[in-house]
Amino acid sequence: MKKRLMVLAMAGIMVTGLVSSANIVSADDKEASGLEGKRIGVCLVYKGDEWCAAVADEFEKQAKDLGVDVNIQDGNLDAETQTKQIENYIAQEYDLIAVDPANADGLVPVLQKATDAGIPIVFFDNNADYEDIVSYVTWDSYETGQIIGKYLHDKIKDEKDGKANVAVLTMSSPVSIQKRIEGVKDALEDLDINYVSEQDYEGNREKASNIITNIKEDIDYVVAGQDNGGFGAMSALQALGNDTTEVYSMGGYGAEAFDTLAADDTNYKGTVVVSPSELVSSTYQVISDYFDGKDVEPLVNIKLNLCTKDNVSEYQSEE
Repeated sequence: MKKRLMVLAMAGIMVTGLVSSANIVSADDKEASGLEGKRIGVCLVYKGDEWCAAVADEFEKQAKDLGVDVNIQDGNLDAETQTKQIENYIAQEYDLIAVDPANADGLVPVLQKATDAGIPIVFFDNNADYEDIVSYVTWDSYETGQIIGKYLHDKIKDEKDGKANVAVLTMSSPVSIQKRIEGVKDALEDLDINYVSEQDYEGNREKASNIITNIKEDIDYVVAGQDNGGFGAMSALQALGNDTTEVYSMGGYGAEAFDTLAADDTNYKGTVVVSPSELVSSTYQVISDYFDGKDVEPLVNIKLNLCTKDNVSEYQSEE
């Protein structure tokens, strides 16, 4: 399978493999599933993020229904931490390792060790610079940014005469955050946008809050790579008594984001919804198909949607 992901990415071919939790094998079908009794190690990228914590919960919950023995570890945004976790999975001879990589290349040596030991690898959420994997289950990070960017494009054109000051909260790791920001900027490129700040908040709300607090220029919109950045920005703006700057984030899911939107918060106005349930069920489906000897797509993307106060009730009912 080497080179296949690289070729797909270069060609721009994105295979959509939306698999809902209703499609994943159920507990009643376990005997027919390649998942029954399998030991799967899961390396999260960062459990301190609400969305990632929800992903961990879904891995646990769905594992119980599927007869899977799952061991979930928090990588804390650190490749060295994840390396040690994967080394432990190798030593304990796990059947498969599912990884949400902290960065693109830091895990390559230990991933090669896993491959050499005959342990298959699945990436979920983020990718890494390693091609000998079963599949990569994710969503299109660039499209994530495009969804926010196109929404803001129409607002800025209609409400600001095509001109706005935008503050960007990004992260140097993982790379998916950078792709989201790229998608936003590309959608806004034909407008008169002044990027008053673009700084790394490292996935931390307090750092995001401090960044926004220290910006001296007026800000029309804040775009954050994920919800920790968005809520950090929101808290800073409200502490400053700013009730006009709008905040948008990406990759949100859960009561905090949905309840804030439902309350029509003065600042926090939207997030791109990425369902932890769909991501995990798609990952388990890929793993099940692999162990059942079925063909597995090298790239599986789940569906994305923009959530605002106008449609948030649809998502609150799903929780």
